[in-house]
Amino acid sequence: MSGSAKTAPSKPAPHKTAPAKLVSRQSVKPGAKASVRNSDRLDRDERHRRIIGELQSNPTVRISHLAEAFGVSTETVRRDIDSLSSRGLVERTYGGAAAPMGREPSVRERNTAMVAERQRIAAVAIQAIAPGDVVMIDSGATTHHLAQRIAAEGIEVTVITNGLEIAEELGVSPNARVILCPGAYSAHEKGVYGQDTCDFLGRFHANVAFTSAGGITESGVTDVDSNACWVKRAMFKRAERRIFMMDNAKFNVRLLEIVMPLADLTDLVVDRPLPEKLAEAARNAGIITVVA
Repeated sequence: MSGSAKTAPSKPAPHKTAPAKLVSRQSVKPGAKASVRNSDRLDRDERHRRIIGELQSNPTVRISHLAEAFGVSTETVRRDIDSLSSRGLVERTYGGAAAPMGREPSVRERNTAMVAERQRIAAVAIQAIAPGDVVMIDSGATTHHLAQRIAAEGIEVTVITNGLEIAEELGVSPNARVILCPGAYSAHEKGVYGQDTCDFLGRFHANVAFTSAGGITESGVTDVDSNACWVKRAMFKRAERRIFMMDNAKFNVRLLEIVMPLADLTDLVVDRPLPEKLAEAARNAGIITVVA
């Protein structure tokens, strides 16, 4: 990876255009479907196994979704989560549960969750990219869908990324110039991180940067991996427009580290309307929120 820093091309100049207004792709926002399969009424042990299994591929689960999938009441699911929480197997969140605060599923695991929702988010987020733009894209499951969309639409763009899968998706497009950051490789995230990565990002300017994370609260964006947090900050520091992409499973999820306050974002692209207090905090921070 270090060789890429030595042979990096001269700094691309960001293409100056008026910011594009993000527009929802649909007038009716359907509710997210539970990713746990529907089944007949389950006994307690089986429900516990399924809740833990779901959290291996999704950072959070919702009580209402689980109750519908399991064929039980929301009170029953709350008791299940209380029991798992008391054993340190899950953490309670607003309206659901999360994996323990210090752990996040790998990008491979996350790629199989909330696929339809993330595809809708990518379809809206891509509207922020104008032909000729310089774009920074963070490694991640949601941003991977954005990279696929950019390649499919053949947009003329320069992409600076720390994500190997994102570079591979865009590298096949004849209209995309891809600059891959140097750094220490993480198989868990399929990306590179560390001081070399952040220093390299500091050499460039971008029209827009895209990232996601494990959660968002009124205090800001949250995540579990400090190395990933530093790369997100470095990208947003160098971009004129800073877009955070997230599905509803991340609403009000408080993880180990605050990546950045809400005021550091310019746009949120989500698959469902934000909860009331979180929506108010986003408005107060001057963020434009668009529901895909």
